[in-house]
Amino acid sequence: MREPLVHRRTVLRGIGATIALPWLEAMLPRGIGPSALAASHAALAPERTARAVFVFFPNGMNPATWRPTMAANGAWVPSTSLLPLKGFERNITVHTGLRHQRAEANGDGPGDHARSAACFLTGMQPRKTAGDDIRVGKSIDQEIADALGTAGRSTRLRSLELGTEPAMTAGNCDSGYSCAYSANISWRSESLPNGKETDPKAAFERLFGRSGMTPEEAAAQSRSRRSVLDGAAAQAKRIAGIVGRNDRERLDEYLDAVRDLERQIDGDALAEIDAKDLPEFEGGPMDLARRTDLLSQVLALSLQTDATRVVTFMLANEGSNRPYQEIGVSQGHHDVSHHGNDAAKMDAFTRINTFQSERLAALLTALSRTREGGRSLLDTTLVLYGSAITDGNAHNHDDLPILVAGGSVRGHRGGRIVQHAPGTPLCNLHLGMAAAAGAPMKSFGDSTGTIAITS
Repeated sequence: MREPLVHRRTVLRGIGATIALPWLEAMLPRGIGPSALAASHAALAPERTARAVFVFFPNGMNPATWRPTMAANGAWVPSTSLLPLKGFERNITVHTGLRHQRAEANGDGPGDHARSAACFLTGMQPRKTAGDDIRVGKSIDQEIADALGTAGRSTRLRSLELGTEPAMTAGNCDSGYSCAYSANISWRSESLPNGKETDPKAAFERLFGRSGMTPEEAAAQSRSRRSVLDGAAAQAKRIAGIVGRNDRERLDEYLDAVRDLERQIDGDALAEIDAKDLPEFEGGPMDLARRTDLLSQVLALSLQTDATRVVTFMLANEGSNRPYQEIGVSQGHHDVSHHGNDAAKMDAFTRINTFQSERLAALLTALSRTREGGRSLLDTTLVLYGSAITDGNAHNHDDLPILVAGGSVRGHRGGRIVQHAPGTPLCNLHLGMAAAAGAPMKSFGDSTGTIAITS
């Protein structure tokens, strides 16, 4: 077999940018027939499809409207808060009975919000401090990133961290716990949280690396509507001229997606929105749903181009008390989560939970619409979605709201409710996620075994 027409690490050089290519059939060795093509895809699968995404939502949920039901055939039926996921049922497994014991007080008193975020991906109880002596544990996303790098599957970005609220590292945010615990779920080490991108534009520019440009030059480029793709057209045309029809279509779709997302982020799609009527967020005023969904599109592109294989996404910081004016909720999120059975607050809480499910649906849609090697990016990506607080009103940490989506190529079979023994550590599922993502581990956090996502 001869060298491929296009090397997997080939990039396009745009205006101050490095644009990675999506996976193309031309990246396979030349000289293989159609029957060997599927086998070659399979041979690449351990490298190309080892991807894991962890999505976190804060303040728990309203069990009365979040819990799905089970149909007679064993499939799950979306509840009110999960209705936005209708159509994705076959891609999603609902897990019940899982617990984060180390998010509980265990003698440390109040501070459930800080503990739940800190524990979500670490399985460890954070040291109670508002000082700089923070300590919790290395998170599962970072364990996976390390394992993939050690196995020779390193990527340009070791991992990608996204969120909609700032990644604070200091201050007292919850009953004597540092804000670092509430604002971060990805921990590089037991005392070092990873920062997160909250501005879609900054995330886009990190992904496509507008290198060598000052902030003033980047701003001037945005104002002039010059694209990162400008200057790369000749290279793209050359590649299109030597690859097959399927690859040409895939390359065209990818470049169109990059340009469309760039235009949305730079403001073309927001031109008619009056910024003064929108709440102010880090990165500028923008409707939260739009901003979150743009981050999801950046996430999908980061996986499609193999810029990274490990992503975390905080839909908001734990304990967040922002109002959701976009959906008619004027009270703060944390306030309505402590509804005390007040009907109006319970309704507001349900609306927020539903809004969060809509954001997950937007992410799954972005992944499902992106094709590579004859399948969708959703099929090759495992997505864990959940919270480390169950009932927002009760602050409990057992029978957590946890979903796993995608990953059919990795053996995940959705469409089910999997009932675990009460008190089963969530870390057992983290081990299953790691194994399916190509990073098997013997233990993690307070694990007592491994929940295989293929079972």
